[in-house]
Amino acid sequence: MKLALLMGNRFSAWHLAPFARLGADVHPATFRAESEIQQYFNERDDGRTAFQLEPIHFDTDAGPLVQRLYHRAARRLWDRQPRILPFADRLQGYDIIQSWELFTDWSAQALEAHDRYGVPLSIMVWDNIPFNMEYNPERRALKQRIARAADRFIVHTERSRRVLDIEGVDEGRILKVDPGIDLATFSPGPPVRERFGLHEEDFVILFVGWLLPRKGLDFLLLALRELVKDPALKHHRYRLLVIGSGPGRDRVESLAGRLGIDEAVRYAGSVPYNEMPEAFRSADAFVLPSIATPEWQEQFGMSLIEAMACGVPVVSTYTGAVPEIMEDAGILCQPNDFVDLYHALKRLSTEPALREELSAKGRDLACARYDVRVYAAALRALYDGLR
Repeated sequence: MKLALLMGNRFSAWHLAPFARLGADVHPATFRAESEIQQYFNERDDGRTAFQLEPIHFDTDAGPLVQRLYHRAARRLWDRQPRILPFADRLQGYDIIQSWELFTDWSAQALEAHDRYGVPLSIMVWDNIPFNMEYNPERRALKQRIARAADRFIVHTERSRRVLDIEGVDEGRILKVDPGIDLATFSPGPPVRERFGLHEEDFVILFVGWLLPRKGLDFLLLALRELVKDPALKHHRYRLLVIGSGPGRDRVESLAGRLGIDEAVRYAGSVPYNEMPEAFRSADAFVLPSIATPEWQEQFGMSLIEAMACGVPVVSTYTGAVPEIMEDAGILCQPNDFVDLYHALKRLSTEPALREELSAKGRDLACARYDVRVYAAALRALYDGLR
């Protein structure tokens, strides 16, 4: 089976993990565009994928020189978004096309190949906001065409399933399945704190993700300040370990300095995916403090299930799909609320029994719902049914 994976510019180790488990007779090819986002993924040095790499290009970095210069200027002057150059003809001969989201340029190319060559098309949908990204009539029309024509849709949350229902996709074409991780790799184990400049007596709070404002790290810094300044907690030594990259490092460091908590924050930058279990095991609490924007809510939060699988108590917010993912295996706070985060972390740091309870609940939930082998088997069954 020749499988074309169209993620555009968001290929990472955890995205690709289930496709490596589909079977020896499945030969995935990744159609990937180099971009600023992809470069941040590449910074982690996850190693080369065993999959065939098929480069695709944005109109700002390929094509005729005059057009490239015009598109670059338009991006700077008028905030024009780069567009993918056509590549539908290269999808001829594949047995299955797996693309991501209804509104992307790569899904538009997948739809063209589906119509022109009859290649079955599956669309994976993480988005959980109805009618999202319909910022012009062209995008709206694209989403509507894909909603009508794609053979199957894969969702990972009830919210995403409801979005497709609202946008006109009939239930019979939707497969809801939990994504998964390697539960043998992401598992409880001894901490490796020295690698991150941490000490045994520290209460370590871990953040993993993009340093964009929507991930809520600013509010976590404010909560950390409250912990550090709380006289009732003066015997606790709080440390925040920040793992992640992307635009925003200057903003985060500036805020930490203004709050007077520079010494309490450790920046690890990008960490290879296969080394992330060590980071989770070194933490006493994991926090995903996401907030919502008009065009984005937390779609899943893979770091949540990775932390739970490692037995780390988790704290997150009532935003997007997070409550659905965590169930009762962690503490949920109001988004944009540093005081709520502060109280949750204060409870965790002062109540060892609560940490033990949430550690066990998180590991049990991860094992029950988020096994990559189960996820891969569901994908394989779907693809076999499309051939």
